[in-house]
Amino acid sequence: MAVTLGLVGAGRLASALVAGWVAADPTCAPRILATDRYEGVAEALATQYGIGVRDTPAAIAAEADLVILLVKPQDVPGAAAEVATTLRAGACVASAAAGVELATIRAALADETTVARFMPNIPVAVGGGVSAVCGDPVALAVLTPWLQAVGTAVPMDESMFDAATAISGSGPGMLAYVIETFVAAAVDVGFSENDANRLVVDTFAGTGRYLAETGESASALRERVTSPGGTTAAGIAALEAAGLPAAVVAAARAARDRGTELRSGS
Repeated sequence: MAVTLGLVGAGRLASALVAGWVAADPTCAPRILATDRYEGVAEALATQYGIGVRDTPAAIAAEADLVILLVKPQDVPGAAAEVATTLRAGACVASAAAGVELATIRAALADETTVARFMPNIPVAVGGGVSAVCGDPVALAVLTPWLQAVGTAVPMDESMFDAATAISGSGPGMLAYVIETFVAAAVDVGFSENDANRLVVDTFAGTGRYLAETGESASALRERVTSPGGTTAAGIAALEAAGLPAAVVAAARAARDRGTELRSGS
C-alpha cells in the first residue's frame, strides 16, 4: 500500500473503503487523495479520516500512482477522459462502476495505461469486504493489496462480473433483508426488538465467522447441527416448504440479470 491513491468520487463507497483502509493502517491516510463533483463531500472525508483533497480528477491524476473511479456508471467515460489528460507515466486506473467494462475504460485512456476493474461490497468498511477483480496484471498488482487490506480480493474473468455483482455486491443488502425478517420472527415469538436484533445479528455473524475460520462447508454444518426430529429440522422444513431455496436462486438471477441490463444501457 506504499503508493499514492487517488479517488475520483467520494460518496458512500469511497467512505466505506477509506474507513477500512485507515482502520487497517492509519499511516496510509496522507497517501489517499479524493475529489468529488459535489462541494463538501471530499472535504467531509478529509475531516473524518485525514486524507487529502484535490479540486478535480485531473489534479488527482497528476499525483496518484493508482486512480480509482468511484463515480456512477454513466460518468465513468467522462471521468476517465479527464484523468487521462494528466495521468502520470506508469500510473494505473481502476473502476468500481457496475456494468462498465474494461474496454470502455481503456477507450478513454492512453493506450499504455494499465486498467483494472473491481466490485467491492460495503463490509470493506470493517475489514470484511469481498471484492471481485479483473484487469491488466500490472494494475491488479497495485490494486489488490489495497483490497486485501479491507477483506478478500477474488480474481475472475470479466464475464463473471454481473454474477459477482449479484452475489457479493448485492449480497449484503439481500442478507440484511433476511436478517431483518429473522429479527421480525424473533419479535413474533416474544423477544423485545433490542434482544431480537442482538440474537439474530450475533448468530449470523458468528455462523459466518465459524464457517470462514474452520473451513467447514455450510451444508456440513447444517447436517451436523440438524438432529432428526429436532427443532432445527422443523425450522428448515418450514423454510423449504415456504420456498426459500427457489427464492434465493431467483434473487441471485434477478440481480445478475439487472446488472446485465444496466451494462447494456437498458
